[in-house]
Amino acid sequence: MVREGIPMLKVLEVLKERYGAKVVSIRKIASSLGISRPTVRKYLDLASSVGICHWPLRDEEGEKARLREALYPEREGASRTGFVIPEWAEVEKELTKTRKSGVTLWLLWEEYREREPQGLGYSQFCRLFKDYRKRKDIPLHHPHAPGQELYVDYSGPKIRIEPPGTKPSWVSLFVAVMGRSDYTFAYATRNMRSASWILAHRKAFEYLGGVPTAVVPDRTTTAIVSRHKIDPRLHPGFRAMGEHYGFEIYPARGQRPRDKGAVENGVLDAQRRLMAPLRHRKFASIEELNEALRERLEIVNRTPFQKREGSRRSVFEEEDRPALGPLPATPFDLESWEICRVPPDHHVPVEGIYYSAPYTLVGQDVTVRLTATTVEIFHREERVASHVRPPDRKNPYRTQTAHRPPNHKGYLEQSQEGFLSRASRVGPGMVAFFESLFELRKYPPLAYRTCQGILALQRTYPVDRIDAACIMALNLRSLSWRTVEGILKHGADRTDRKTPVSLSSASHENIRGAAAFLPENVP
Repeated sequence: MVREGIPMLKVLEVLKERYGAKVVSIRKIASSLGISRPTVRKYLDLASSVGICHWPLRDEEGEKARLREALYPEREGASRTGFVIPEWAEVEKELTKTRKSGVTLWLLWEEYREREPQGLGYSQFCRLFKDYRKRKDIPLHHPHAPGQELYVDYSGPKIRIEPPGTKPSWVSLFVAVMGRSDYTFAYATRNMRSASWILAHRKAFEYLGGVPTAVVPDRTTTAIVSRHKIDPRLHPGFRAMGEHYGFEIYPARGQRPRDKGAVENGVLDAQRRLMAPLRHRKFASIEELNEALRERLEIVNRTPFQKREGSRRSVFEEEDRPALGPLPATPFDLESWEICRVPPDHHVPVEGIYYSAPYTLVGQDVTVRLTATTVEIFHREERVASHVRPPDRKNPYRTQTAHRPPNHKGYLEQSQEGFLSRASRVGPGMVAFFESLFELRKYPPLAYRTCQGILALQRTYPVDRIDAACIMALNLRSLSWRTVEGILKHGADRTDRKTPVSLSSASHENIRGAAAFLPENVP
């Protein structure tokens, strides 16, 4: 007899009418309760079969239990309709663990029908399996204490950065969400490595103005290095940050999306409400992107909730912020140490970038300290160099002028302005000579060599003679080192020193042309 769905309350009402203070006939009971007379008799027979022919019930719980067993008899491993019901836990286990092997619900149903030829049809098999999963996966509403959990993760697709004149690059979006208020923070990082992970958390705590009790990350390698189900081993850098700021690290379990439902929703909001409105903008730098994100965050966090009072910001200010721990006096920097030898070019290689050290340390061992933002070089426990880490590797060499050898400095200081400045300390004749030379030479290094050679004449001749020789060479329209050196060597600049030499006149009784100063024409 099929008894599934028989209402227990109707049975109790029939018993009350039949065995109450006044005995009522089956006809009247059926009429008052709106059921048929055979149904009334069936209920009474069922109650009589378990010894219940009275009202009120004497042992309410016990007698109701006996009625329930009589109403819903079930045999182990069978449904109330007589079909053998599969072990849904085994079905789910086969479906999830062997999904990559091509196992489908249809295959599992076929195997079930081989065992039970008169069993459930495929559609009913699927419906009952779906019902089992709904009963099994009933979500728990987990109340979050104020200031307790901060859920963190990286969001969806990367974001394009287009610096002018260079190739575009892609950055990642870090998202953090407070469990209590859903207060959201987002920050773009150049990559998802440990240094960027630490920097993003530091920015998040600064944005919140305090430190939560616990941080709940995904099982990323920047958070944990051993993905043990019960006791995962934390990344040493992230663990050190937790100790510095005073928060606990509670990694979400693998394949348990509800462990981090807040951040999953936050990631979705980051895509829909932060990045989607910015999809038509082009960002020339990551700093410009982060500034735009900060503006959008203010809008998102101030938007009123749809199903609860207030907004993310108002709930955060009222409940979360007072419960946050204080920020430490100094921010945390992820650091690592390396020992290396200074190469002959006095540039120490660090992660594909070459940082200069004083040239006097070539061939010696130094200690390099790396943080998210700086590279420091130590020699015998004394810091000898400090560099800011570049945002990319487009220019792999980072050199400080003070670290160069003197000959390198002189060579690199060669410029038109530099030579004119040095010429001004000699006299106006040399300045005029150099200016004319720079106008004549289309390739500046050619002029640099001539200027350098003329300045070097100061080692042999006094500056007043060199200045006069430059004026004579300029009037001869012979802008070369050889002409100036020839004038000085043969004393032409001393001829009639009483006669002033013009910077502009090209004809003079003492001007004999460049050929007059050639060795074969000099007596």
